Amino acid sequence: MTRTFAGDSQGFAAIIGPHWSLLHGLARKLCRNGGVEPEDLVQDTLERALHHFERLRGWSHSTQRAWLCTTLHRRFLDHCRHQRTEAAEGPRLELLRVPVLVREPRRWQTWEHVSEEELHEAIARLRHPLRAAFELHTAGLRYRAIAERLGTTPGTVGFWLHQARRELRAWLQPLAVERAEELAA
Repeated sequence: MTRTFAGDSQGFAAIIGPHWSLLHGLARKLCRNGGVEPEDLVQDTLERALHHFERLRGWSHSTQRAWLCTTLHRRFLDHCRHQRTEAAEGPRLELLRVPVLVREPRRWQTWEHVSEEELHEAIARLRHPLRAAFELHTAGLRYRAIAERLGTTPGTVGFWLHQARRELRAWLQPLAVERAEELAA
């Protein structure tokens, strides 16, 4: 069961909006050497912000900015540590004949088995603001431009895109996995 945010989405957007470009810039800077996707890093930070929304709401603008930047930086370090541990300890554990805990390969490969028609049907099932934001984003518009068109903030657009991706994944992943298993058999 997926958790959804049932709180004050406008309040959340008001907190995140002023810091949106700073978070993206910092994420791009940290991730410039690869290994971690900047969008994933920002989404991780936004998930943490949702979890701590009530606490963030009571803080000053500068304290919110500091918390968001620190959280983004810590998430980046967590990703780096995880990758470094896998790279360093994996071969040694194999020598000891201990099962190696390797991260599961990304599931994007299974998406090759979803037809374009099925993808469009799933997008059409999205609720209005999620579908509109998703379609504009896939057309190449940036968060700020989408926000202007839909009359909201870039932070809200990011949240809508996150929710849209989650719903699409929930609908399409079982179909993609089933097709991949059929082809493997």
